Amino acid sequence: MGINYLLKKEGLEEIEKLDTMHINTIAKNISEKLCDSFPELHLDQSDLFVSISRLDMYTAKMPDNNASAKYVYNKNEIYFNKNLDLNDIDTLAIHECIHCLQELYDTKGRLVRLGLYDLNSKVGLALNEAATQLMASVATKSDVDSATYYGITINSISPIYYPLECAILNQMMYFTGTYPLYHSTLLSNDIFQNTFSSISSKEVYFEISKRLDKLLNVETEISNLSYKISTFDGNEEKLKYLNKQVENKKIYIQKLFLSIQDLIIDKCFTKMFNEINSFNDIREFQNMLYNFKDLIVTTPDYTFYNNFYCNMMKDVAFKRDQLIKYGSIIDINIPKQSLALVPIKTTTSKLGKLKELIDTLTSFIFGD
Repeated sequence: MGINYLLKKEGLEEIEKLDTMHINTIAKNISEKLCDSFPELHLDQSDLFVSISRLDMYTAKMPDNNASAKYVYNKNEIYFNKNLDLNDIDTLAIHECIHCLQELYDTKGRLVRLGLYDLNSKVGLALNEAATQLMASVATKSDVDSATYYGITINSISPIYYPLECAILNQMMYFTGTYPLYHSTLLSNDIFQNTFSSISSKEVYFEISKRLDKLLNVETEISNLSYKISTFDGNEEKLKYLNKQVENKKIYIQKLFLSIQDLIIDKCFTKMFNEINSFNDIREFQNMLYNFKDLIVTTPDYTFYNNFYCNMMKDVAFKRDQLIKYGSIIDINIPKQSLALVPIKTTTSKLGKLKELIDTLTSFIFGD
C-alpha cells in the first residue's frame, strides 16, 4: 500500500514536516516520561531518545479532532494533530510512539511483532492496543474515571480509549503483576504470555486474545455504522434497520465482554484452588478471590462472580476440613510451570541495547 494512499485513507491533510528541534523536544518528553513511570524496566533514556528522535515526524489536520497522533508501521513516520501542544504530549501521542518502539523484525527485515501482537498469527491486536494505552495512561499520570459503554460501567485510567480491553487487561494483571505486561509490551517478548499461561493455560491466554480481537472488530463496526447513521439521508426504514444493527452489536459486545471476564475468573481461580496444599494457601486464595471483586465489571443481571464465589467458598471449606484431618498436603508433587523467557535469537529491535537486558531482568523476576 503506497504511503499517499494510506494518508488519504486516514484522512490526513495539510501535512507539514517537523523540524529537528521539535522532534528532539518530543523525543526528550516521551523518553523521560517512560523512564520515570517504569523504573522497574531499567530503560535507557538515551536509547529511547535516539529511537524516537530518528522517526520522521509531521503535523497534519486530522478528520477526528480527538485523534492526537497516528503512527505508520514500516515507514518510521508519526503524524501529530495540528491542534496538539507538542510541549505537552498526551496519552494518545505517547501511545503511538510506544508503537514505534515495539517494532520487531526478523532476519529478513520483515516486521513480525508489535508488543503483544503477533503479525504472523494476526492474534493479539486488541490486547496490545490495551497494553499500550495503559502504559501511556500511566506515563501521563491519568486519573481514574468512570464511563459506561454498551450497558457496562467501567472505572479506568483510560475511560475513553479502549476501555473494555483495558478492563480485561487489568484483570489479567491482577494475577501477573504489572512488570511482565510492561516488559512484553515495550520489548515485544513472551514474558507476559508465559506468566499468565502458567496461572491459567496457554489455551486460555490465546482464547482471551482472540475474543478481545473480535470485540475490537465489532466496536469498529459500530463506529462505522454510527457514522453512517449520522450522515444518512435515505428512507426511514433503512435508518431503522441501521439502528437495529447497532443495537444488536452492542448486545453482542456486552455478552462477549462478560464471557471473557468469566473465563478469567473460572480458569485462573480454579487452577489456584487446585494447587492449594496448606492453610496459608487457603488464606491467600480467599483474599485473592475476595479482592477480585474490585475489578469486576457488572451489568444489572450479572451473577457469575457471586455464584462462583459462593460455590468456591464451599469447596474451600471442604478442603480446609481435609487439611485439618490429614495435615498439609506437602507430599504432593505439583509441577511448577516454567516462567522462563522464550529467547529471541533471530530478531532485532529498535531498542537495541535494551534487548541485552532481557536475561538479567528475567532472572530478577523469576530467579536463576
